[in-house]
Amino acid sequence: MRHQSLRSTATTHRAHGTTGATRPLRALSTTAHVLMAGSLLLAGAALVMPASAATPVAAEQSLPLSIPAGPLDQSLNRLAASAHRLLVVDPALLRGRQAPAVEGNLPVSRALEQLLSGSGLVADQREDGSIHVRKLPAQSSSLPALTVVATSAADPGAGLQRPASSGALGSRSLLETPFSITVVDKDDIQERQVTTVEQAFRYDPSVTSASGEYGRGSSLLVRGLGIDDTNGFKMDGLALPGWGNDLLPMEVFERVELLKGLSGFMYGFGSPGGIMNYVLKRPTDENLFAVDVGYKTGSLFSKHIDIGGRAGDDQRLGYRINLVQEQGGTYFKGGSLDRTVASLATDLRLTQDLKLSFDTVYARRKSNGNAFWGMSLSSGLDLPTAIDPRTRQQPEGAYFSNENIVVSTGLEWQLNPDWKSSFNYRYAREDVDYVYGDISINDALGNSSTQVYGGLYSFQYQQLQAMLEGKLKTGAIGHQLVFGASRQQYEVLSDRASTSTAVGSGNIYRDSLLSVGSISNAGHSQYRGSEIVQNALFASDTLSLGEQWSLIGGLRYTRFDQRGYNRIGVQTTTYQRSPVTPTVALMFKPLAGLTTYVSYVEALERGGTAGDTTANAGEVMPPLKSKQIEAGVKVEQANWSATAAVFRMQRAAEYVNAANTLVQDGETRYQGLDLSGRYALTPALNLEGGLMWLDAKYQSDSADLAGKQVVGAPRMQATAGVRYRVAGVAGLSVNGGLRHVGRSKLDTGAPQRELSAYTVMDVGAVYRTRLSGKDVTFNAQVQNLADRRYWVYNGDSYIFAGAPRTLSLNARVEF
Repeated sequence: MRHQSLRSTATTHRAHGTTGATRPLRALSTTAHVLMAGSLLLAGAALVMPASAATPVAAEQSLPLSIPAGPLDQSLNRLAASAHRLLVVDPALLRGRQAPAVEGNLPVSRALEQLLSGSGLVADQREDGSIHVRKLPAQSSSLPALTVVATSAADPGAGLQRPASSGALGSRSLLETPFSITVVDKDDIQERQVTTVEQAFRYDPSVTSASGEYGRGSSLLVRGLGIDDTNGFKMDGLALPGWGNDLLPMEVFERVELLKGLSGFMYGFGSPGGIMNYVLKRPTDENLFAVDVGYKTGSLFSKHIDIGGRAGDDQRLGYRINLVQEQGGTYFKGGSLDRTVASLATDLRLTQDLKLSFDTVYARRKSNGNAFWGMSLSSGLDLPTAIDPRTRQQPEGAYFSNENIVVSTGLEWQLNPDWKSSFNYRYAREDVDYVYGDISINDALGNSSTQVYGGLYSFQYQQLQAMLEGKLKTGAIGHQLVFGASRQQYEVLSDRASTSTAVGSGNIYRDSLLSVGSISNAGHSQYRGSEIVQNALFASDTLSLGEQWSLIGGLRYTRFDQRGYNRIGVQTTTYQRSPVTPTVALMFKPLAGLTTYVSYVEALERGGTAGDTTANAGEVMPPLKSKQIEAGVKVEQANWSATAAVFRMQRAAEYVNAANTLVQDGETRYQGLDLSGRYALTPALNLEGGLMWLDAKYQSDSADLAGKQVVGAPRMQATAGVRYRVAGVAGLSVNGGLRHVGRSKLDTGAPQRELSAYTVMDVGAVYRTRLSGKDVTFNAQVQNLADRRYWVYNGDSYIFAGAPRTLSLNARVEF
């Protein structure tokens, strides 16, 4: 039994060579043409459209309000509920404050002025309709209590009030979402010097690392399940190729969102591990120019420029540019990394209610001589002592290179205060070029053999999506409605001449003396190996049943069409399905800042294809069906917040049985408890922590599997973190974190081999000051402070050496 999604592409690669693709010149050509076209479109529109074309500000509608005098937090929540707006505020700002009564037909702006009068607070109404409350600067205390600004909706807000994308459910705050979602924003990314999603979600107890920083991907398991390479990765809610794209450049993103569990209704076909959504940095209203330089253990140096602002006579054209270059040695002996990134996000306000956007990201990354995969442990061998991860593990000349181009354009139209529509197009392509060794451990002494693989592969997405979101009332019941349609086309270009050869033997405790020899991808050509087209219609309704209860219902219809082709272009397989996937959730809010919920969702994922070495080679399996029920509570108060969820997920099992036949038999069941929380013990000391307990077992008719623990799924994980602002040293803060991963099973043998538990500690310090009138931040972070050696799960019978102690340094200047 191999672990689905995590090593599925690796298994296919060993069987019949269908992994990834590289055609750098083609990708770069696509980038240049589309980038030029989009830039000219936006710039031309900004130049030719006269200032008088802007639509005048519409008169603000009044609401019948009856808010009694009382605590300010309750009054603001009443107003936000009456106006159907998202309220974003730090609860600490409202603690102990009282608000006067507000009565009559009033616009939201006037009601906010009355509620905040004399409080020293100000409310900003953002373009997306959300209300953000903040403290007035000391020198501005005499200003009125309301300003209307046009900042980006990407502002993550604070705590559980921050918005998060929920696919077909639209955008809503974490507190209003009946599923488990973790969000890591740019401040956390910068402070912890995050460069991979594994580092981003290091302190989420439901996330397990399953690879390394410089490999083909920083693979994750979420509640014991991998994220779908085909449909599990998004940028701004639209599709991305996922093969290794958990290593996209973190520097260009405002935040990263992780939806845990099933996502069939929200995003369509996909494995139930979850959805990773990257949110691109958006244009800023105020001019931004920041530069930072960094260093990481080895001799790896980086530089990053972040520029943003608005242009034009009336500031209608917004832009955000990020440029990144990183190059040098890694902690692996003989390893190096060369990474170049460029991103552009633009928007053009055609009118007050109509906005055109154009975004693109280009990323090229070449990893030389680092550990790309784990090592396979031969049957019957016990887990070896963990190696020094700095050891040269790959043959001389091994590399993994990938190049990404993502181009998006969209139109947003605020039809009226309650309804908005959007239309988006996305083109995304990933090209992969690799020559690297697959290492097999053959005996208890660590003697090994290496098979080198080489190939060129490409993954390409095109997606169109239209959505309509709005609010209305039928009697006493409020409705938050979402309607949408989507078309998504995914192609895999395979290598006609992928190669593999044995290059020799070695020992995992010593540096490799092997070489890839003459293996090269020069002259290789590609063919279309497979194509998947998904046409979908979806709709959801959130019914407000009074102030405390709400009910969510949604349906997605998908026409799924998968075709496979051989090297000469002849169609060899076809698969079609038209499933309907539902979701339903009930939420109860007994108090402000407290939400309880129960949700049910179904999902389908494409079945596997039997490998060339199996008895039923080439057979395409039907879709795998999953079901999930989750009950939870989310709470955010003045100085603490917490989330708790109990979940049960059932997924059809697919594996190669004892007769060497790929079959679907029985199911895998994942059930557990997911807890996390934050507490501000004092204004200077913040604590956070989390715990996950997981029971993951095979429920199968096969005696070889029934009752066994699912591979790679630890029964228990725990995290803890602390941040402290040092008294007496203005601008200095220190941080630390602890991560414990319990034991897990490595395979489904008899008996099952087991990976040992491990605990890793991180520490760091940040110093913020002003030099020559500029904001300057110095940052130092150390991961794995104790230099603990350990193995992580990397697929059925595969192990990967965890990263050693690493030092990251960074200096940032904001001009």
